[in-house]
Amino acid sequence: MGVALPTDRVFRLGVAWLMTLVACGPTIRPEGPGVTPEAVGRPTGPGPGAGAVNQVMLGQMCPQGAGGRPAVSPIAMRVIAWTDASTDLANAVERGAVQRFAVYGTDGKTAGVFDTMGLADIAPGVSVASGAYVGAGPCTSDGGSAGRVDTPACGPTASGCGIAAGVVGRADDPAELPVIGVSGVCLQGDSLAVDIDSDGALELFALESLLDGDRSPAKEWSARAEVGAECTPSFTQFGIPLAPAVGISLDVLGVLDLDSDGRMEIVVQLKFPTAKTIAIYAAPSSPQRLELAGEGQAF
Repeated sequence: MGVALPTDRVFRLGVAWLMTLVACGPTIRPEGPGVTPEAVGRPTGPGPGAGAVNQVMLGQMCPQGAGGRPAVSPIAMRVIAWTDASTDLANAVERGAVQRFAVYGTDGKTAGVFDTMGLADIAPGVSVASGAYVGAGPCTSDGGSAGRVDTPACGPTASGCGIAAGVVGRADDPAELPVIGVSGVCLQGDSLAVDIDSDGALELFALESLLDGDRSPAKEWSARAEVGAECTPSFTQFGIPLAPAVGISLDVLGVLDLDSDGRMEIVVQLKFPTAKTIAIYAAPSSPQRLELAGEGQAF
């Protein structure tokens, strides 16, 4: 899996696609004042060793990110193994293998549902899932009686977009949403703390180890020798300085057990001065070592 330099990526909407794409507009219902993401305690959903491994696609959903229409940009897919090959992702969408995506808010709860209608080429070599979205904005969290409310840091940082996950199956299967456990991450000094294997102990991953020598996402991200932290995890974290001297920052877009193997995946966004990229890190063999499972262009 090759990793291109983030600054080499260019995202332009194709004029022809803007004239032909037909999709239902999103229903956005954020209400009330903004709040910070709520804390995430013990991971929810399937636990270690629960059930068969999910066949799942991870993407980024923007309600108005593709010419004012909702769309999901595929990032990576797990069937037999993780892949971020653009042709594989596009083929899965085009043949109707991913009919529906759950779109997550900043609290790790489902904010809305995206139904896939087809594949749209928005630039040479850049394809997205076009469709209809119903729900609250991804940059919202559960406000109790106030409904879902805005998370202030999310809007300007994530451009109002959020991560989405869909079941990879057959086009003639009934549309369904994936059953995925979620957890959280927090900042402990110069490390990210996260409970990868849901054993109650937080693994610590040094921020300085996230970038390789080319300032691209490192292929491996190993935990520090010490385990445990005093910070309080939440599903998302925004605006973490990573290399401030050169204008690089980090956003954690979610912590989920996407493939239901009992170990959490971490979805991060790296923001460079002229580009953004999304990477997913998985722990296929040990909670002490994360591996780059996929990388894709952010909206």
